[in-house]
Amino acid sequence: MRYPRPKHSIALAAIAAAVVASPFAVIASNAGPPAGDTRLVDNKQKMANTEIEQVPLRELPAAIVDVASSGLGAAGVKLPPIDPDAFPVPDLTVPLPKGLVPTTGESSAPSASGSRTPEATTTSPDSLPRTNTRSVPDSAPTSTTPPPVTTMRDGREVGAAVTHIVREDPIKMVAFTWDRPVDVDLKLRARQRDGTWSPWTVLEQISKGGVPTADKPAGTEPVWVGDAREVQVAASKDGLAIPAAETQGGDLAQLAVGSASEVVTKLAETALNTLKATLISPEGLLSLGSSLLSPLTGGPQVVARQQWGADEGIRCSQPVYSPQLKGAIVHHTAGSNDYTPAQSIEIVRGIYAYHAQSLNWCDIGYNVLVDKYGQIFEGAFGGLDRNVEGTHTGGFNKDTVGLSFIGNLEEVPPTAAAVAAAGRFLRWRLGKAGLNPAGTATLMSEGFAGTKFAAGTQSSLPMISGHRDYNSTSCPGVHGYAALAQVRALAGGAAAPAPESTPPAEPGAPESAPAPAPEQAPAPAPEAAPPAA
Repeated sequence: MRYPRPKHSIALAAIAAAVVASPFAVIASNAGPPAGDTRLVDNKQKMANTEIEQVPLRELPAAIVDVASSGLGAAGVKLPPIDPDAFPVPDLTVPLPKGLVPTTGESSAPSASGSRTPEATTTSPDSLPRTNTRSVPDSAPTSTTPPPVTTMRDGREVGAAVTHIVREDPIKMVAFTWDRPVDVDLKLRARQRDGTWSPWTVLEQISKGGVPTADKPAGTEPVWVGDAREVQVAASKDGLAIPAAETQGGDLAQLAVGSASEVVTKLAETALNTLKATLISPEGLLSLGSSLLSPLTGGPQVVARQQWGADEGIRCSQPVYSPQLKGAIVHHTAGSNDYTPAQSIEIVRGIYAYHAQSLNWCDIGYNVLVDKYGQIFEGAFGGLDRNVEGTHTGGFNKDTVGLSFIGNLEEVPPTAAAVAAAGRFLRWRLGKAGLNPAGTATLMSEGFAGTKFAAGTQSSLPMISGHRDYNSTSCPGVHGYAALAQVRALAGGAAAPAPESTPPAEPGAPESAPAPAPEQAPAPAPEAAPPAA
């Protein structure tokens, strides 16, 4: 648990958004750490603050997409049964995106400009066909009979409402927060460089416990979208999307039309009025070379906080130290697996700003992060060789070290470089505490809304376990969890696997120094934990 100190003042500035009339709130802090708080802080390095822009979904436009051709159907989302005469919430409308009109099918071909603009749009809403059948797009499974079009009694076609966000600059990272209870499933996709849309990514909710409030909001894991300038987010519940149709005037999307489902109606009302889109814009470094690596005594090289540009001015608490380390818990960030070595530093900076400022955790929640190239990043402030309590596993932050793989390991296995780096670090860190990586960790639960262990009860799990072992979550993903056996073996001294080819970087991405070669760190002699600060 962290004990916050008074927060610095937050400067608010307004910027213009490409698709909304109301501005985003830009959250930035120029204040430095308080006098005397110079431990582990690099006062020489100057980097631009990470901007965080937030806007309620109610103020964002909604596109209306076909469930099948948009890929939502394949992602397990469908429209509820439609009553063509039902208008349960007739006044629930949001603007349609500028230059984007619903069509009878979604083309996968890019436009000439790479994005849809008012000038590039030639089809007007009034010219849309009002028929009772819709042809199946070429990308959809073929069928002998085209599926019927869902329409209202007045002929307006019904599709799934998705929030549509466009920016002139790269969006980089996206998350969603809420400060009151809401039961919603969120999926996100981004328009790629060739104009096509990426597959839908499930946005995992961060389990923080308790009822969300303005001071302690809940949120999703942030997703890295890189240089994408256009994203869409679909809200659903129990696999049901929010149905929508154009208004007769053609400039608004009318939500929850044709649905008698209380689940869908409640979803439309609460999601729009509760969720906030959070756009995170971290600055990066030109390269991540060996000059940025700091060797841990007797252990692997890491990218320390001052080297990845942690702004200590946004950290609003001092670290809390556990008397001793008793175990390690492995996570994944649940974001994108598509990033370059240089972009890893932006992801870490973005997660730090989001955890510290948007979720008010005061610092990044993980003690250490490992990317797919085998680069190891220092996480929570206070020293990797000390028993810093992070904010990573509800009920079990005390006496544990939280290591997170950068990426979505529900989709792909961790790379050999990532597994080897995790094994090296945990061999060093558990060795300092005199712990056997193949042993058992006995921990006392401090209680948490999403924990599998009631407050005051003991857990007895492998020394290196997954987040899902302690909390009700899928983290670290099905592939990440399967890799824990190999991480334990490497932490115990097994030989690292043969290096695999480096995952390809994004085309046109800035070149970076290669990831550090696998090294076998000797297990350090156990030493007593330093006194708590």
